[in-house]
Amino acid sequence: MNQTRADHADRPDDEESVTTPKRIAAILDEIKRQLVLISVRLETSEGPPYQTVLVRLDHEQAMLYLDELSPIDASSSIQPGHSFSILSCLQGGAVRFSVTVESIVAEKKGLLYACRYPTEIGRLQRREVFRVRLPLYDRRPVKLRHSQTKTEIGAELIDLSVKGFCLELNAADIARYPIGTRFEYRNIILPDVQSPLSGEATLVNLRPRPSLKSDLVAAGFAIFNLDPQTERALMRAALYYQREARKIEG
Repeated sequence: MNQTRADHADRPDDEESVTTPKRIAAILDEIKRQLVLISVRLETSEGPPYQTVLVRLDHEQAMLYLDELSPIDASSSIQPGHSFSILSCLQGGAVRFSVTVESIVAEKKGLLYACRYPTEIGRLQRREVFRVRLPLYDRRPVKLRHSQTKTEIGAELIDLSVKGFCLELNAADIARYPIGTRFEYRNIILPDVQSPLSGEATLVNLRPRPSLKSDLVAAGFAIFNLDPQTERALMRAALYYQREARKIEG
């Protein structure tokens, strides 16, 4: 069965295309070795991404084996011939490719999806590539809370990257907090992400907003103790906004 190649039209400008079998095998080895959680989107579906892990590689046959999808109800509809769009993360950069299910293998612990190695992998080396602006019609509300004073600040998400995000908020609300102050952020709802994001972030910069309202500022935050799950969620959301921007431009 023919392997699916990455979509060139949907590739960021700074994404490297890996096509040599040796390098493709090395990237897959790294994903398996690090037990990296993989996001899977069914190419025939517009629904949310599912999760899986790469559990086995057969370099001689050029076959990879994916665990059952989570939530588990997705697995009941998977058949040989279905195509998966894969997104993972290595060393802070996105790794994405497409595969087709060749067969479904039943084992004691559950089902495995056997797929041929991709013929192409897109890889971004730098987190900064994923900095994207949110469109005006899709600004997301965010609640900040200072850990000591318990003061709550309302803001809007205006851009994000794999390392953090930028918020628009009233200058008076943030003025008394110096750069380096840590805040809790709560319930950031992002597209293509199943659960709201909450955690801690450090204020890293402030700049005026070119707006009719001179009392607004843009505040940049770096996520504190960034974990792989949050990193993947931010990456999925960033890729979503990249796709939407291309639809509008094209």
